[in-house]
Amino acid sequence: MSYRRRRGLGGGRGGKRGDRASPKPPEERTPAPGGAGETQDAATGTPAAATAPRTQTLSELFSREPPPLPEPEHAGRGRGWGRWLILAAVVAAFFGGGYLAAAQWVFPEGLAADDPSLVKVPELVGLTEEEAQGRLERIGLEYTVRSGVTHYLAPEGAVLAQDPLPGQYSRPGAPVYVSLSRGPELHVLPDVAGLSERQAVIVLERLGYDVAIDRATHTLEQGRAIETRPEAGTELAVPAEVMLVVSEGRPVVQVPYLVGRHVDDAEGELSTVGLELGAITYDPQALEAPGRIVGQYPPPGYSLREGGVVEVRVAGDVERVDPTRRWFERDGPDR
Repeated sequence: MSYRRRRGLGGGRGGKRGDRASPKPPEERTPAPGGAGETQDAATGTPAAATAPRTQTLSELFSREPPPLPEPEHAGRGRGWGRWLILAAVVAAFFGGGYLAAAQWVFPEGLAADDPSLVKVPELVGLTEEEAQGRLERIGLEYTVRSGVTHYLAPEGAVLAQDPLPGQYSRPGAPVYVSLSRGPELHVLPDVAGLSERQAVIVLERLGYDVAIDRATHTLEQGRAIETRPEAGTELAVPAEVMLVVSEGRPVVQVPYLVGRHVDDAEGELSTVGLELGAITYDPQALEAPGRIVGQYPPPGYSLREGGVVEVRVAGDVERVDPTRRWFERDGPDR
């Protein structure tokens, strides 16, 4: 068996010393067309083994600069608000300066001496419409109504504001704009009778009224609205105070003393004070004469609202006592 030694490997005996001293330069490799990780020999075109990844040294790792931190999302947002605030301040300063310049240099008081055609705008606030119009016409200015505003103190037709302001100068024929009062706002009082106190107060306050509460006895349930003062349907300016009358329920009465009376008389006695006769129970063991009241509930002197009910206990048997007639009107041996 024979084989041939290759030259330049530097490991065999037949290798020359010069071959081991001068290693062959690495062959050029090109990427293989078949895959991303394969390479091929430039001379032969055959695929070559992939090279091992290069390991970085500690000096290279520590010498690298860290990547920049990402900018927070709200950073630009804050700068945007700052730019808007600066722009708003500049605009406000521009208009404020323009107004002051117009008031001081365009139509100053000293300019009236040089230009006698300029007229001084008079004070109009508080005057009636006729007075303001006449005052402007006498000095050659035009009276112009710009708007009307409801006002609970100023009467209808009174001047609330003007433009230009008093003391400024205008040329003859220039308009002077005024805002007039339409008077107080008016509402028609609604009918809140039968509503609960809370509901009635909400309705009136939403119309702009101040509500005062007055309470009175009434047949309506306790806590229900009876009426308003002024009465419902009245046209009333806003703001104003409205009196709301709320029911306290029926009047309170004292329960009369019924023990010893005949059951036939109990109903009439109770009706005189506004009470009603309730359930009647019978006690056959009672010592009193049949038909006489031996007990009552509530007891005498107890406070009840008008329309309340009083129960009684009657001596005798229900079959022997007929509460619809007096004892001397009944028939039978047991009368």
